[in-house]
Amino acid sequence: MSAVGLPYLRALRKPELVDIAEQTEFSNPDDYNKNDLVVALDKHLRNNQNIFQGLESLSGYYSRFSTPSRKGISPAKRDALRTPARRQPKQELKEEFSETEDLVPTKIQASSPVESPVRRTSARQTRPTPKTPRVPSISVVEDAEPTLPASPAVVTEVIDNQTRKLRQGLDRIWEASGIIDRAHSLRDSLSSLKALETMILLFEFGNLIKARLPIRYLTTIPAIQYTHTPALRLKVPDLFQLLEGDFWMPISLWFFVAFFLPLVASYFINLGASRGRATRDRSTSSQFDPLIFNIAKALLVHLVLGKEIHLGLTTTYNIRKVKNAVLGGEQGMMIGTAIGAVGALYEAILQRS
Repeated sequence: MSAVGLPYLRALRKPELVDIAEQTEFSNPDDYNKNDLVVALDKHLRNNQNIFQGLESLSGYYSRFSTPSRKGISPAKRDALRTPARRQPKQELKEEFSETEDLVPTKIQASSPVESPVRRTSARQTRPTPKTPRVPSISVVEDAEPTLPASPAVVTEVIDNQTRKLRQGLDRIWEASGIIDRAHSLRDSLSSLKALETMILLFEFGNLIKARLPIRYLTTIPAIQYTHTPALRLKVPDLFQLLEGDFWMPISLWFFVAFFLPLVASYFINLGASRGRATRDRSTSSQFDPLIFNIAKALLVHLVLGKEIHLGLTTTYNIRKVKNAVLGGEQGMMIGTAIGAVGALYEAILQRS
């Protein structure tokens, strides 16, 4: 990144930068703030210097590239670079010293205790010349561009990428758990008229069993001091009731009224079977008609539980036991038959369409 043209562009205002961008065909200058526009425009102008160098509005910018920068060199170092010190080679000094010694007589050199002027001269000449410190070559390093703060667009993009990765990871974990497949399988199992009728019958039978098998106290589990667990009273169903006839009579009555007799009626009075014979397609008909099943159940509940007509097969005591055991009594069972009948009609409409 160039540090030569950046100071020139930073000194301009943003409208002036936008004008330069429009002259040099720089796309979407308004989408940048001033700092980002300065950096992007500097790069654009340097890459296209041969094209836009002749524009008058950019003469101040491109003139900086032609002038070499001397920033960072002191005047003393600059003079040292201009006039480097001259050093006399050691070989020349040795040759001069040897020639001077040849001119002096040998006798004077040996006897005179006074040092001759020639020798003093040669001694001065043989003194080591102080070395001029070698100035290291200084390379002009361009100012690095100051680190600019991240723009809001960059921050938003980073947040979006992290959010996308987190969402993809959660989706993979959710798919690997298999909860979706199990939920779809459960929905397919419950989305049928047989499942609806089964749930209604299990609800009624569960209420009857709960009423006929009372919960009895069995024992007390003592408290544990180390775990600070309080004493626990243990209660279990009274299974001895299974050995008494008083338990089985209401169960048998409910079984015949709510399940067995309506099932027999729906088998022999089957409107779907007659439609299958008419169309010669028995696969569209079932062995039991669900609508007739619910109608027969509603009639039996009304006659036996509502009017208490036992026909010598049971007693009023057992009828009242069933009514008190099932939630809602006769009305609760009638609501169950109504739900089953509406479900049967809805299924028939869907098969016709």
